[in-house]
Amino acid sequence: MNFNCIFTTCNFKQNNIEESEFLKHLQDEHTKEIIEISKKENMSIKAVEMITISNSRVFINSN
Repeated sequence: MNFNCIFTTCNFKQNNIEESEFLKHLQDEHTKEIIEISKKENMSIKAVEMITISNSRVFINSN
């Protein structure tokens, strides 16, 4: 899969990586932001991670 991190302070862009690799990036680099969102939105950390992964996934149309 292709990922482009949605956090504005981050320029992480990777192609052909597994979702688990991107999750590791989120946990290594964005734990603070994820916790803040979790508290603000009253959501579990796992839910915030899942939404962030979904919103960071990039689909490339290859015709």
